[in-house]
Amino acid sequence: MNRPNRLRDLLCIGLSVLALSACRSGATRLHSLIILPSAHGIVRYTGPQVRVDAVHLPADMDRAEITTRTAAGRLEIHDFDHWGAPLSKMARETLAADLITRLPSGKVIVAPLEKPEGALGLNVVILQFSPDSVGPRFLASWQANAGRSSAGESKLITLKSDPADTPSEVASSLSELLAQLADHIATQLSTSETSPSP
Repeated sequence: MNRPNRLRDLLCIGLSVLALSACRSGATRLHSLIILPSAHGIVRYTGPQVRVDAVHLPADMDRAEITTRTAAGRLEIHDFDHWGAPLSKMARETLAADLITRLPSGKVIVAPLEKPEGALGLNVVILQFSPDSVGPRFLASWQANAGRSSAGESKLITLKSDPADTPSEVASSLSELLAQLADHIATQLSTSETSPSP
């Protein structure tokens, strides 16, 4: 007599757990970055091919959940708003795609495709991205390397975008800032016409 009751209780508990899981997964929203073409078009660049090797993120950004900052400066984690893929990988791919629209055809190699000898590898470090209602502060450093032993000069840049209160605005703002960064990188490459060391 106890066995049917126990089975019924277990079945009720199992159904409750499934219902709660379905509610949670159904409420999770996924966000992505978008490619934004340059307003200035394609720059003149005759240097070596370029590949975005890596985009490194601050620790508070490098997570599945989207984060914002409150007026008091506290970090707010949006449990039901996630990045659609690992953010560092998505940022690398978006930056590479942005550069394709800014540099001449064939000058950008998309990782993980092999980088030929003499091609430049771009390493980007985002030191700060603070999305808030005042406007995100974006501080990044980037460097173009030709080969393992030779390193170009590191560039540091500060950019700003529209205020970002919601996770959707954070995704839009980060997309805009990566596009601005691509503008600066393309301009710098075109003006320096960097050549790899022999």
